[in-house]
Amino acid sequence: MTATAASSTARFSLAQLEAALWARGRVYAVIDGCRVPGLAERLQDSGADFNCLSRGQLDDAQAARAAYIAELRPDEPLLRWLVDEATTAFTGWGVLLVSNRSLLAMREYARDLAEVQLPDGRRRPWRWWDPVLLDALLPLLAPGQRDQVFAHGQTLVGLAPQVWLWWSQAEGVLQREARCLL
Repeated sequence: MTATAASSTARFSLAQLEAALWARGRVYAVIDGCRVPGLAERLQDSGADFNCLSRGQLDDAQAARAAYIAELRPDEPLLRWLVDEATTAFTGWGVLLVSNRSLLAMREYARDLAEVQLPDGRRRPWRWWDPVLLDALLPLLAPGQRDQVFAHGQTLVGLAPQVWLWWSQAEGVLQREARCLL
């Protein structure tokens, strides 16, 4: 089934939106070092558990441009920074993942999605964690492709200053909900 469920718009407080994240499972942030200057250092200083999405050894310049996945916890400084500052200062910084899987499982999932195969068989990197790209692309994916995106039954959440977009898949149908901030 390739239909998209109707999008709804509701208004929520920031506390309600954050509580909804942890009501569904563990929360991870996939953050793009190309969009967020000094990301690797910020993650080191945050105390959060995190992993780089690039495989292998990176030099300093590569590490600065890499994407990372970090496990978030309620009311921690990294979450506060993402919600309060990064969402405004670094448009397209990344996306939140809500899943019951471990950090290692979600890292491998995020790494696997970060490379796509073109119709001619060539493989190329894909920075899939851009919320604008996800919002445009998810409804266009074939069912098998969407199954790959939602392989662990996770919810994707794109943050913007006035609205959080929540994407999930239920019984093969893409669900998209816009939750506006009060």
